[in-house]
Amino acid sequence: MKLKKIDIINFGHLSNLTFNLSNDNLSVFFGENEAGKSTTVAFIKQIMFGFYLRNSASPFFEDYKPLTHVSPMGGSLFFEDQGDEYQLERLWAKGDKTKKGILTVKKNGEVVPESEFFDKIHNIDGNFYADSFIFNQETLGQIVKLNQEDLLERIYYLGASNSSELIELRNNFEKEADNLFKKTGKKPEVNRLLKQIDDEQHELTEIEHEFDQYKRVDEESQKLKKQLDQEKKQLEQLNKTKDHLLNLQKQLQNFTDLESLKKKQKNLDFDSKAYQKAQNLNSKISSLNTSIDSLQNQMSQLDLVSDLNVEQAEKIVQKKPELLQWQTDYKSCLQKEQELESEVDQILAITPEVKEVASFDQDKITQMKEDYQHWVKQEVPDKKPKSVVSQTIFYLGLPIFILGLGLLLRVPTAGWTLIAAGILMMGGAYYNLNQVVKQNKIVDQFQANSDKSQKKFEEKYGISPLGLDLNNLLSQLTQYQFKKRSEKNNQAHISEIKTRLDKLAAELQKLLEKPINVDFNDELNAINEVDTKLKSLQQKQQRKDEIQASLKTSSQKLMKLQLELKDVLVQNKVRTLEEFDDLYQESLVQTKLDAQIVALENSLEEDLEDLTKFKPDELRSKLSEATTTMQEVKDKLDLLQASFAKAEVQKANLADSDALFKAKQKLANTKTLFINASKEYLSNLMTAQLIQRTLDIASNERFPKMLQEAKEYLKLLTGGRYVDLVLDKKLKVVNQDGKKIEVKYLSRGTSEQLYFALKLAFIDQIKDQINLPILIDDSFVNFDDQRISYIKDLLEKIAENNQVLIFTAQKNLVNNLNRTPLTYEKGQKDA
Repeated sequence: MKLKKIDIINFGHLSNLTFNLSNDNLSVFFGENEAGKSTTVAFIKQIMFGFYLRNSASPFFEDYKPLTHVSPMGGSLFFEDQGDEYQLERLWAKGDKTKKGILTVKKNGEVVPESEFFDKIHNIDGNFYADSFIFNQETLGQIVKLNQEDLLERIYYLGASNSSELIELRNNFEKEADNLFKKTGKKPEVNRLLKQIDDEQHELTEIEHEFDQYKRVDEESQKLKKQLDQEKKQLEQLNKTKDHLLNLQKQLQNFTDLESLKKKQKNLDFDSKAYQKAQNLNSKISSLNTSIDSLQNQMSQLDLVSDLNVEQAEKIVQKKPELLQWQTDYKSCLQKEQELESEVDQILAITPEVKEVASFDQDKITQMKEDYQHWVKQEVPDKKPKSVVSQTIFYLGLPIFILGLGLLLRVPTAGWTLIAAGILMMGGAYYNLNQVVKQNKIVDQFQANSDKSQKKFEEKYGISPLGLDLNNLLSQLTQYQFKKRSEKNNQAHISEIKTRLDKLAAELQKLLEKPINVDFNDELNAINEVDTKLKSLQQKQQRKDEIQASLKTSSQKLMKLQLELKDVLVQNKVRTLEEFDDLYQESLVQTKLDAQIVALENSLEEDLEDLTKFKPDELRSKLSEATTTMQEVKDKLDLLQASFAKAEVQKANLADSDALFKAKQKLANTKTLFINASKEYLSNLMTAQLIQRTLDIASNERFPKMLQEAKEYLKLLTGGRYVDLVLDKKLKVVNQDGKKIEVKYLSRGTSEQLYFALKLAFIDQIKDQINLPILIDDSFVNFDDQRISYIKDLLEKIAENNQVLIFTAQKNLVNNLNRTPLTYEKGQKDA
């Protein structure tokens, strides 16, 4: 089972650390003190066998909860075994119930049961792994503290699993057995219980003798108790008789009153339900009368007088939407009027000749077109036309176009109008410039023509044909005439709206009888005023109708209730409700009388029958007789009570069955304690012997081979200084001169080398069953430089069959091993 990678998430002061181990069986971890070497050793052991979070005792691996508040704690180990990869991930977070952490085992990337891994290492536990595969200063340091006898046992039984725990367990069982029993002792538990059983047996015999006397006295006491009970029952019965007679004597007056009340009883014909119905009907009648008075009062307070013409008012209110539409149309017409004026001014600015020909009829326009065409063919100006006007118009149109763009967002209509005017002016100027160029060519060809035709054209039409664009002029004329017609139509619409306003103002003035301005807002306010008055009048009329309906309904209900009340009175044979009230009061008197009779009968209960039988003198005689008989019974009872008390005193001085039971129980408990203590003594003794036998059997199988291999390891560790081990009563090492030396005379470094060799020999003996990484954590601090030089050959030999991970702060050891070390610096996590 070879470890390939160590992935630490959070453990102690280590976080987010990964070590990838090389294919070589020997890996070296190098770091200064406190770098995390021992923490890594603890991490490997605890990921496999569980965390130690203050709930499990461990000599070397304590609580490695992360120093900072990070989560989770733990990480992963990756093993390779016969082509399969095993990942052991153990995590723990605050709040988890298990303190050992949660283990997840994966085989080739898939989660498998834990047994898939632990069956391969024969299900050893963490203690076995720490004892067998981990070397550090604490484990080696314990060897120096052992005496010769303990050291021999440790070495001899090293071949047994958990030998140290078994030796300690055997010693504990032997000690417990000695504490329970000794042949000549008095204080041990088993010895003490034997003496206690003898004492309690003698005490039980004496109690049994007293109990025989107790039974005889108890029989006599039971007879007296029986007689006492009989006399007490008789006295109790006499007491009841006397109490009953006394009670009858007290109830005589109540019985007399009962007889008197019965004589006053009458049989009245009174129906309480009918009376209650009459009262309810009368209450409803009174309530209805109050309601009718209230409704009549409300009716008298309603003011329905109004000079408002309802029909005319309703028609006026219906015109409110129409008035709002007029207001919208009026605003639109005013805006349109401004736009048309602006467009006409623009046409005249671009083509002033339009104003001269605006009054021409169609015939004159046709004639002008013919004359112009004739002039173009026959008459040509005698000089070149100039383009100054066209250029001026072009540069005038440009700022108008820009101004239109600026007004487009704030006044859209004006903006678009200016944009159109600017485009029109610049387009016309551009066209005129082209015409000027054409005319200049004509002038160049015909310099000699006269201006007779030109003057004739000007006189006839008021405009010069020179430089005239007749098509553009006629087009602008058409636009001009269209705009003027639109102005006229718009003005007619405005006049029509004003006429409607005048008419509506007159109607409102007539309806409200007050002057109304011809204004949209004033007329809207007037319509709202009419609407308010109309609604108020309608609400009053609606309230009047509701009150009249309520009055009619209430009057009908009142008549019905009055008839029902009259019918009830007739059925109960009274003429008025006052007579019914008198009958009710008389019934209350009889009800009270009946209640008194019932109360007296209930108080007398069973005595009523006896009171009817006895006369007063007979009652007194029977009471005197009962008193005399009671005194005789009391005297006899006193004598029996004295005899019974004497017998009870005698019983109290003798041991009863409880005392006998307690004595027997006490002896039985003591015997049980003795049996349990004896079992525990024998169990401890046999267990100690069984453990001893187990250690002998386990060690006899592997120890000889292990001892032979340990000799070779010791020879390598000491550079051939010690060549043999001798084990008889004491352990001795043999040096190269053949001299035997007891362990107690060895230096600490040599003692550690000896135990190191023995432990490695044991690991080699079990490699066919359990082959896990050997962890060596700075176990060579007591080795001098000469000894460290011998370590290399030993580790190379061990690494042939076992994976070895060395954690050290000694640079000379790292140099001797010729391995690239794994360090705890960032960026150096691979071998």
